[in-house]
Amino acid sequence: MKNIKENIYIVGHTKPDLDSIASAMAYQKFREGIGEFNYFAIRCDTVNPLTEWVFEKYNTPIPQLIPDITGLNIVLVDHTYERDRAKGWENANIIEVIDHHDVKLEDIIPQRLTIRPCGSTTTLVVEKIFNANIPLSRDIAHILLSGILDDTLGLKSPTTIQIDIDMASRLNNICNIKDIWGYSREIFTKKDIWHTLTNSEIIDMDIRNIDIKDRRVSISQVETLDYQRFDIEGLINEMNILNVKTPFDLRLVMLTDVEKYGCMLLIVGKDIKLFENLLNTKIVNNRIFLPNIVSRKKQITPFLEEMYKGV
Repeated sequence: MKNIKENIYIVGHTKPDLDSIASAMAYQKFREGIGEFNYFAIRCDTVNPLTEWVFEKYNTPIPQLIPDITGLNIVLVDHTYERDRAKGWENANIIEVIDHHDVKLEDIIPQRLTIRPCGSTTTLVVEKIFNANIPLSRDIAHILLSGILDDTLGLKSPTTIQIDIDMASRLNNICNIKDIWGYSREIFTKKDIWHTLTNSEIIDMDIRNIDIKDRRVSISQVETLDYQRFDIEGLINEMNILNVKTPFDLRLVMLTDVEKYGCMLLIVGKDIKLFENLLNTKIVNNRIFLPNIVSRKKQITPFLEEMYKGV
């Protein structure tokens, strides 16, 4: 990383998940595979326990921490929204974006853009690697497969499409994992460390604040193997405290249960009645279990957009 002006740095979002880190590393491997050795995967924030476990298990160093990207040439992976970008992005040269989410790029014009709705950004980069016939070591293949499985809930999330399944299958031809769902469960176990966090930290770990028409909504998502292990009363109390400090029309916490394939939805705010009306169900004690609801992006957000359509 000697010549900082010629180097190009690949960075995921703040509070990075495994997909964010894995896709950055994968894109460095892709660029190296086509003969470009001035691309370097970095991270802008602390990684989560799952990412630490995966990289350690597969004998690979985690990308270098560079919290401020001021003055750097940058490839953004796994995000486009300003709120998710690293410190100093306004004074960085953002030349490329690769993401699988919805797009928010009014304020930057990258030279190259890869945006495709699917389950994982790692999927999109792995496709580039395979299309270019770039070989992958078994350890790197394990990390990339882990990134896809994590972001797609073991290929069971509604965001999962055929390309996620195909890239996971091709990676597993290298990894040779006999039980993909069993390995996915092991991944989720490494993430299920919520008992070590305060209720405020749980709510803030993966939170998205969105505006729908003139309404403000906050949606936190927690993935777990057993939502009943949470202090639900404590979480609801904390949500009410937070909503006094920073009011939202609705504040939601999705306790997404991977085993039960549904979520215990915790909900506070003045628009609960609207939520009940659209569900045609009474919400008791600020909570309701929603079977087959596991995606904030594909299921909860469209539901809220429909709810506010007539308001």
